[in-house]
Amino acid sequence: RRQRQMCIRDRGWEVQGILQEAGVAAVPEAAVVTFVGTAADPIHGRTPWGELAHQLGAYGVLEEHDRRRRAPGKDRLHQLLGQRPTLILMDEIAEYAVKAKEFRDQVVAFFQELSETVKVVPQAVLVVTLPSSAPYGEEGARALHELQEVFKRVETIRTPVEGEEIYEVIRRRLFEDMGDPREANQTAEQLFHLYQQLREDVPQEAREVSYRERLRKAYPFHPEVVDVLLERWSTFPDFQRTRGVLRLLANVVAELYQAKHQAPLILPAHINLANPAVRGELLRHIGNEYQGVIASDVAGGSAKAERLDREIGSEYARFAVASGLARAIFFASFSGGGKQGVSLQRLRLALLQPDLQPAIIADAMQRLAQELWYLHAEGGLYWFSSQPNLNRVLVEKEEALTPDALSTEIRNLTDRFAGNKPKVVVWPQQGADIPDREELFVAVLAPELHRRAPGVDSHVGELLRKCGQKFRTYQNAVLVVVAEEGDMAALRQHLRRLLAYRAIREDRALWRQLGEDKRREVENKLRSLEAGLDHRLASAYRHLARVGEEGVQWYDMGLPTSGTRLTLADRVVEFLRGEEVLVSKLAPQSLLRLALAHVNEKPVADLYRDFLRNPGFPLLESKEVLLQSLAQGVAQGLFGVRVGGKLFVREPVPSDAWEDAVVVVQPPEVEPPTLSLEPREVRESPPGSSEPPVMPVPTGEPSGPSPAQLTSYFLRVQVPWDKLSDFVRGVVLPLRQAGAELQLEVVLHAHAAQGFKEATLQHAVRETLQQIGAQVLQEGVGNEPSM
Repeated sequence: RRQRQMCIRDRGWEVQGILQEAGVAAVPEAAVVTFVGTAADPIHGRTPWGELAHQLGAYGVLEEHDRRRRAPGKDRLHQLLGQRPTLILMDEIAEYAVKAKEFRDQVVAFFQELSETVKVVPQAVLVVTLPSSAPYGEEGARALHELQEVFKRVETIRTPVEGEEIYEVIRRRLFEDMGDPREANQTAEQLFHLYQQLREDVPQEAREVSYRERLRKAYPFHPEVVDVLLERWSTFPDFQRTRGVLRLLANVVAELYQAKHQAPLILPAHINLANPAVRGELLRHIGNEYQGVIASDVAGGSAKAERLDREIGSEYARFAVASGLARAIFFASFSGGGKQGVSLQRLRLALLQPDLQPAIIADAMQRLAQELWYLHAEGGLYWFSSQPNLNRVLVEKEEALTPDALSTEIRNLTDRFAGNKPKVVVWPQQGADIPDREELFVAVLAPELHRRAPGVDSHVGELLRKCGQKFRTYQNAVLVVVAEEGDMAALRQHLRRLLAYRAIREDRALWRQLGEDKRREVENKLRSLEAGLDHRLASAYRHLARVGEEGVQWYDMGLPTSGTRLTLADRVVEFLRGEEVLVSKLAPQSLLRLALAHVNEKPVADLYRDFLRNPGFPLLESKEVLLQSLAQGVAQGLFGVRVGGKLFVREPVPSDAWEDAVVVVQPPEVEPPTLSLEPREVRESPPGSSEPPVMPVPTGEPSGPSPAQLTSYFLRVQVPWDKLSDFVRGVVLPLRQAGAELQLEVVLHAHAAQGFKEATLQHAVRETLQQIGAQVLQEGVGNEPSM
């Protein structure tokens, strides 16, 4: 009754206009007949014509027609209506026609006779309501169509609620008090200003001035809520355009009111599908199969959209961004006319509030597209379907993968990107799998033997030190590469996804079902996943081990530079070069100190084996590095090389003679050159000049007092770094061989524009100074120390 009173009040101004147009002051007295098809009983109750006669007090005129369920003719209806004013109101007659299954044709015939009779009786008016959509499926559609055909010849159509009038009807039906009108105006102004700023990111209509008025009229609902209900859900045959909208929105308002929801107005994102009343109202039209879709993706304790909000937190959790978008998409996914899907522009209208950053919408949509199982996207539109999308298919394909298939793929990938210089052994199980030969080997362990795996240190030690049951001869020739656990897990997941996409492409039946957009997506994903495989493999295999002087020495090679394409072997070589462990050049002095310090002579072949055997020796990139160092040492006179009966000192060694050569250390056959030690006048550099003082070069001819008369000699001179060997050979050695006791103080200032590593100072410079027994008088890093 209250709703009826509100309806009369809402339409009061229209009634007054009609009276004025008719030229009367009040509604004239008339007999009023009412018939409501939803309340009438087609089996035990009176028929529409029987009710008409009964309410007019002349039931006897149509009693037999009513009892036999036969429609009366025009003569009987003229007799019934007579000459008095009569208003006949008949509601829900389409539903009654469906229920009156056995005599529906008589119902249709009655309304045809009645409508034509009323047309010629001036004092009678017939008002009939027909729904905009048919009730009860196919039977209801047929009944509605037959009635429409009857009335369209004589009807004057009056739509009770048109256009934006629905906003006012909803407001008055659902709310007793709308509060201060300024709230509606302020909210409309804020949202309209936001849409103006977003420009092309929202639909054009939302930026037009008229949309601001729509926002105000629809308050406290957003126009999108009402529009989707009227334009989409009301197209379902059994969804009542006005009553269905009111029933659904009443449930939405009740829940938000009880939860004290703080949003400035009700958006599509606020339609909670976890609410049984709301969910049931929607499922009634689209089918219970969507119950699982909602639970999986949209709403409920384990729904993926809600999980995203919880995991990301921040604005996602505060505004329920992911779940709000999922609700809005679901809300716009269905219609009775086949229209489905919603654009990202409209989704911004469905979710944005003044305090929510607009940029978050696109990010959330991307996350939803990657996570949800029943969300589909094509042609810029998003919608839910009961058919799973590629995400769900991918999960099924991934779950179908066996551990052996994944392991085989990782093995194939490792073989493919291992490289062969130096030689690589992939996934050795025992030391015997790694050859014990005079060449460098890189062993790449299986993924399960990652750096954090139990017992991996002892296993790596066994591989480095033993070859089968015997101790490894060339322990310095083996490097072991081990994976990082987390990066290997990421590689496994990457490969699992890659294999799943391949399985989709190879599944012919599934491939035929996919649309062109989905096929293109699969191909693009495959290209993207395959493109980064080498980088992911190199990132996973980042730990390197070798035998050190005090046990197994571990290195962390770090992450490879993005964009570089290196094999595992290349990556190991590049890293060891940077650490100055693997050398492409070897100074003869280092060779003398490392391998020739305590021997008089040694074959070249044995000398090369020493570098492959001895932990702590630098790794030589090849045997050529050793031969070049030997040739340089021979040329400098640091040692000689004997081939057969000939000793080579300070002269080239034939290239084909190295295989049979023997290194002779400090050969007695070589007489060192003599040097005059007569003091010379030192010519000072001009004042302000950076040039060092000029020392006259000795001529080798004695002048002045004889050497026997000299007791001491002091020299301070700047020597080019690449002439140090000449300085030692031509200055230091002659003095030493002359019996002089030498005290040498070296002033060294090293500057590198590109910088050099601390490891160079620690493992090369300081180690050498310690081994030769040098006393460090002063050392500094940075500026040149004062002397």
